[in-house]
Amino acid sequence: MNGRILSIKKVVDKILDYFAIVLFTLVFVVVLLQVYMRYVFNRPLVWSEELARYLFMWVSLIGWVFAVRSGTHIRISIVADKLPLRVRKFLDIINFVLTLVFSGVMLWYGVVLMKSNMDVPTITLFFTYAAVYAAVPFSMTFLIFYSVLRLISGAGSGGGTLA
Repeated sequence: MNGRILSIKKVVDKILDYFAIVLFTLVFVVVLLQVYMRYVFNRPLVWSEELARYLFMWVSLIGWVFAVRSGTHIRISIVADKLPLRVRKFLDIINFVLTLVFSGVMLWYGVVLMKSNMDVPTITLFFTYAAVYAAVPFSMTFLIFYSVLRLISGAGSGGGTLA
Protein backbone atom coordinates (compact mmCIF):
# COMPACT_ATOMS: atom_id res chain seq x y z
CA MET A 1 0.00 0.00 0.00
CA ASN A 2 1.36 3.40 -0.83
CA GLY A 3 1.99 6.09 1.79
CA ARG A 4 -1.01 8.26 0.97
CA ILE A 5 -3.49 5.41 1.25
CA LEU A 6 -1.82 4.24 4.45
CA SER A 7 -2.09 7.70 6.01
CA ILE A 8 -5.78 7.92 5.03
CA LYS A 9 -6.32 4.48 6.56
CA LYS A 10 -4.66 5.55 9.82
CA VAL A 11 -6.93 8.60 10.08
CA VAL A 12 -10.03 6.51 9.31
CA ASP A 13 -8.87 3.91 11.88
CA LYS A 14 -8.54 6.58 14.58
CA ILE A 15 -11.94 8.11 13.83
CA LEU A 16 -13.64 4.73 13.85
CA ASP A 17 -11.82 3.66 17.03
CA TYR A 18 -12.87 6.80 18.91
CA PHE A 19 -16.43 6.53 17.63
CA ALA A 20 -16.62 2.90 18.83
CA ILE A 21 -15.24 3.89 22.24
CA VAL A 22 -17.93 6.56 22.57
CA LEU A 23 -20.68 4.12 21.55
CA PHE A 24 -19.47 1.37 23.91
CA THR A 25 -19.27 3.89 26.74
CA LEU A 26 -22.78 5.13 26.01
CA VAL A 27 -24.17 1.58 26.00
CA PHE A 28 -22.44 0.86 29.30
CA VAL A 29 -23.63 4.08 30.96
CA VAL A 30 -27.22 3.78 29.70
CA VAL A 31 -27.59 0.15 30.83
CA LEU A 32 -25.91 0.85 34.17
CA LEU A 33 -28.18 3.86 34.73
CA GLN A 34 -31.23 1.78 33.86
CA VAL A 35 -30.29 -0.98 36.33
CA TYR A 36 -29.48 1.56 39.03
CA MET A 37 -32.74 3.47 38.60
CA ARG A 38 -34.81 0.29 38.48
CA TYR A 39 -33.32 -1.51 41.49
CA VAL A 40 -32.18 1.33 43.75
CA PHE A 41 -34.96 3.88 43.24
CA ASN A 42 -37.62 1.51 41.87
CA ARG A 43 -38.20 4.11 39.13
CA PRO A 44 -37.09 2.68 35.78
CA LEU A 45 -36.23 5.05 32.97
CA VAL A 46 -38.66 4.81 30.10
CA TRP A 47 -36.19 5.67 27.34
CA SER A 48 -33.06 3.76 28.38
CA GLU A 49 -33.98 0.33 27.02
CA GLU A 50 -34.81 1.73 23.59
CA LEU A 51 -31.62 3.79 23.44
CA ALA A 52 -29.49 0.83 24.57
CA ARG A 53 -31.03 -1.32 21.84
CA TYR A 54 -30.25 1.22 19.12
CA LEU A 55 -26.74 1.82 20.41
CA PHE A 56 -26.13 -1.93 20.51
CA MET A 57 -27.18 -2.17 16.87
CA TRP A 58 -24.64 0.52 15.99
CA VAL A 59 -21.93 -1.22 18.03
CA SER A 60 -22.67 -4.58 16.37
CA LEU A 61 -22.34 -3.17 12.88
CA ILE A 62 -19.13 -1.36 13.78
CA GLY A 63 -17.85 -4.64 15.23
CA TRP A 64 -18.40 -6.18 11.81
CA VAL A 65 -16.25 -3.43 10.31
CA PHE A 66 -13.52 -4.10 12.88
CA ALA A 67 -13.57 -7.81 12.02
CA VAL A 68 -13.09 -7.04 8.33
CA ARG A 69 -10.39 -4.48 9.12
CA SER A 70 -8.37 -6.92 11.19
CA GLY A 71 -9.15 -10.07 9.18
CA THR A 72 -10.62 -11.82 12.20
CA HIS A 73 -13.99 -12.86 10.84
CA ILE A 74 -15.00 -16.39 11.71
CA ARG A 75 -14.04 -18.73 8.90
CA ILE A 76 -14.75 -22.39 8.42
CA SER A 77 -11.65 -23.24 6.46
CA ILE A 78 -11.37 -27.01 6.77
CA VAL A 79 -11.62 -27.43 2.99
CA ALA A 80 -9.82 -24.22 1.99
CA ASP A 81 -6.81 -25.06 4.19
CA LYS A 82 -6.21 -28.21 2.15
CA LEU A 83 -6.17 -26.33 -1.16
CA PRO A 84 -3.03 -24.95 -2.80
CA LEU A 85 -2.04 -21.37 -1.91
CA ARG A 86 -3.03 -20.01 -5.36
CA VAL A 87 -6.53 -21.44 -5.03
CA ARG A 88 -6.88 -20.03 -1.48
CA LYS A 89 -5.82 -16.58 -2.72
CA PHE A 90 -8.37 -16.83 -5.52
CA LEU A 91 -11.08 -17.79 -3.00
CA ASP A 92 -10.07 -14.79 -0.87
CA ILE A 93 -10.49 -12.50 -3.88
CA ILE A 94 -13.94 -13.97 -4.54
CA ASN A 95 -14.77 -13.48 -0.86
CA PHE A 96 -13.71 -9.82 -0.93
CA VAL A 97 -15.65 -9.18 -4.15
CA LEU A 98 -18.79 -10.80 -2.72
CA THR A 99 -18.35 -8.73 0.45
CA LEU A 100 -18.12 -5.60 -1.69
CA VAL A 101 -21.26 -6.51 -3.62
CA PHE A 102 -23.20 -7.34 -0.45
CA SER A 103 -21.98 -4.15 1.26
CA GLY A 104 -22.95 -2.08 -1.77
CA VAL A 105 -26.47 -3.52 -1.75
CA MET A 106 -26.75 -2.95 2.01
CA LEU A 107 -25.46 0.62 1.58
CA TRP A 108 -28.03 1.35 -1.11
CA TYR A 109 -30.98 -0.08 0.80
CA GLY A 110 -29.73 1.42 4.05
CA VAL A 111 -29.87 4.88 2.49
CA VAL A 112 -33.36 4.13 1.10
CA LEU A 113 -34.52 2.94 4.53
CA MET A 114 -32.95 5.93 6.24
CA LYS A 115 -34.61 8.39 3.83
CA SER A 116 -38.02 6.76 4.22
CA ASN A 117 -37.84 7.13 8.01
CA MET A 118 -36.72 10.75 8.22
CA ASP A 119 -40.05 11.81 9.67
CA VAL A 120 -40.85 8.73 11.79
CA PRO A 121 -40.11 9.48 15.45
CA THR A 122 -38.80 6.86 17.82
CA ILE A 123 -41.14 5.81 20.61
CA THR A 124 -39.49 7.42 23.64
CA LEU A 125 -36.50 9.33 22.26
CA PHE A 126 -36.02 12.74 20.68
CA PHE A 127 -34.82 11.64 17.23
CA THR A 128 -36.28 9.85 14.23
CA TYR A 129 -35.67 6.29 13.06
CA ALA A 130 -33.40 7.70 10.35
CA ALA A 131 -30.70 8.10 13.02
CA VAL A 132 -31.15 4.45 13.96
CA TYR A 133 -31.03 3.19 10.39
CA ALA A 134 -28.06 5.44 9.57
CA ALA A 135 -25.94 2.70 11.17
CA VAL A 136 -26.33 0.59 8.03
CA PRO A 137 -24.96 3.04 5.42
CA PHE A 138 -22.37 4.30 7.92
CA SER A 139 -20.95 0.84 8.62
CA MET A 140 -21.26 -0.35 5.02
CA THR A 141 -19.20 2.62 3.86
CA PHE A 142 -16.39 1.59 6.19
CA LEU A 143 -16.85 -2.07 5.28
CA ILE A 144 -16.39 -1.21 1.60
CA PHE A 145 -13.35 0.93 2.44
CA TYR A 146 -11.61 -1.85 4.39
CA SER A 147 -12.61 -4.57 1.90
CA VAL A 148 -11.10 -2.57 -0.95
CA LEU A 149 -7.93 -2.05 1.09
CA ARG A 150 -7.70 -5.77 1.86
CA LEU A 151 -8.29 -6.60 -1.79
CA ILE A 152 -5.58 -4.26 -3.13
CA SER A 153 -3.11 -5.12 -0.37
CA GLY A 154 -3.48 -8.86 -0.93
CA ALA A 155 -4.32 -9.46 2.75
CA GLY A 156 -6.08 -12.76 2.98
CA SER A 157 -5.36 -16.46 3.13
CA GLY A 158 -5.79 -16.95 6.82
CA GLY A 159 -6.75 -13.48 7.97
CA GLY A 160 -4.06 -11.14 9.14
CA THR A 161 -4.24 -7.44 9.64
CA LEU A 162 -3.81 -4.63 7.21
CA ALA A 163 -0.53 -2.80 7.68
